[in-house]
Amino acid sequence: MSSEATTWALAQKAGNASAKAALLALAGYADEHGRCWPSLQRLADNSEQSRKTIWRQLRHLEAIGLIDIFTRARENGSNTTCEYQLKGFSSATVLAALRRAPAVGLGHGHSDHAKHGQNDMGPVSLVTPPETSLEVEVTPISPKGAEGEGTSKGWEEDAAYLAFLAEYGPSQAWPKHRGHRQWLKLTEGERKAAVAAIPAYRAICAKERRKMTDPSAYLRGTFKNFTVRLKPRAPESEAVQALRRALATNFAGGVMVELGSAQWAAWETVAKEAQLPLRAIAYSARPFAGRPHPVTGRYMPSEWPPSRDGPDCKQRAAGD
Repeated sequence: MSSEATTWALAQKAGNASAKAALLALAGYADEHGRCWPSLQRLADNSEQSRKTIWRQLRHLEAIGLIDIFTRARENGSNTTCEYQLKGFSSATVLAALRRAPAVGLGHGHSDHAKHGQNDMGPVSLVTPPETSLEVEVTPISPKGAEGEGTSKGWEEDAAYLAFLAEYGPSQAWPKHRGHRQWLKLTEGERKAAVAAIPAYRAICAKERRKMTDPSAYLRGTFKNFTVRLKPRAPESEAVQALRRALATNFAGGVMVELGSAQWAAWETVAKEAQLPLRAIAYSARPFAGRPHPVTGRYMPSEWPPSRDGPDCKQRAAGD
């Protein structure tokens, strides 16, 4: 179990309790680089959720940018457990943050004596403070709702915050002054990012059938998980879609593409453009499966990736 990874996971905003439990379960198996390979059943048992629920939460964590999920395959071509990568985590980063935290001690003199085993404190004298008259200053209590009593006065006059509320569409039951306090703590750039991330956050909530959080919790840090997805993604080509099918956990069959061949170079070009991991697998000889000799490569939907002119046109060179 990685205590550094668990510390990192506790500081993240997962969006809901089930997703946080899934993130903590992953962190318990992560190595110093944030990678782990636990089975889905083990994660479900550790987080006390069903396999269907834990997989949905893992996809949610991937959607909000906290983890990456990579599929793996055995030598015989069958799928094995996925590889998970905690994004933004490294043990060196967490340890450096802990070292920067101020240590709790009794002063330099005490630590020096304790280190050398000395006790040279000298004689101790008791000093009695002079008697002073007790004068109690009574401060009148402000009425409930006044400035300084848990409200942020002036949110009704803040045009930028009102524009944010109009875009966010909060419930009438949510206290607006709490959100305004968080709004005042943000920089101008963070405020723009919070407004721009509202559509992506609303889409995730609608897809997972859960309610949007109140504005104060959203402005406290939830919006930061959606800032990376503000730019709409262009439609994927047929080649990228075919590569995603080959990398899926339920992919079976296909055509063997050997490492180092022109076909492999063409698929590598597609993987680089789509920023997808394409790794070769070493397969042993299996004559009954059509592999009389050991081969290194990967099973793909077709020998060549589909070109721009259609799947029947072979892509003779990488990049064509």
